[in-house]
Amino acid sequence: MALELELSKSRSAKIADLSDEDLLMRCREQDELALKELLSRHQISIYNLLYRMLGCREDAEEALADVFVKVWRSAAGFKGKSRFKTWLYRIAANTARDMLRARKARPEVAFEDVLLEDAANSAENVKWQTVDPEPELVDSAALALLGKAMERLSDDDRLIISLYHLDECSLPEIAEILGQPRGSLKVRLFRARQKLRSHLAALGWENRNEMQSDTN
Repeated sequence: MALELELSKSRSAKIADLSDEDLLMRCREQDELALKELLSRHQISIYNLLYRMLGCREDAEEALADVFVKVWRSAAGFKGKSRFKTWLYRIAANTARDMLRARKARPEVAFEDVLLEDAANSAENVKWQTVDPEPELVDSAALALLGKAMERLSDDDRLIISLYHLDECSLPEIAEILGQPRGSLKVRLFRARQKLRSHLAALGWENRNEMQSDTN
């Protein structure tokens, strides 16, 4: 019994040392420990993205379970042409879009609550990577304004803003996640940020916290 316990601990330790891609290869072999490790690593970030898109805890939890079921079932289809992160986020984004399309109407969502929970779920407070002059922590009052501004964005604009600013995905990563050319995506991101800045200004966002307009 003691030997079995030690072997189990040893296997778990080895699982934790594997890369995401290696874990996915093990999922192909029906290794449930590998799936659990992937879930442990990514469930918070994926849940946060889904919650931002869906605005409902129950829907986000349902979508999160659906995402990792798809990871399990689609592991054999992963060709290694992209990073696991972009592959996973593409599954999550498509799952959220499918749920949104299935709704008869867009729900009334207080996105300031979504962002506040997002920050609480994260290891550290939400950071906006283009805050001027230096990246700084966003307080609850600022998150409330951001949430109200994001309520006014379309689903697609909110997804792009979320991926770029909150999940800190690069433009090439977002292009791969959404299946769009980088050039057209850069234009879409610019326009989405313009809309967000306009909404923030209307809500009284301080000039020192305005997002810069470059999209490197």
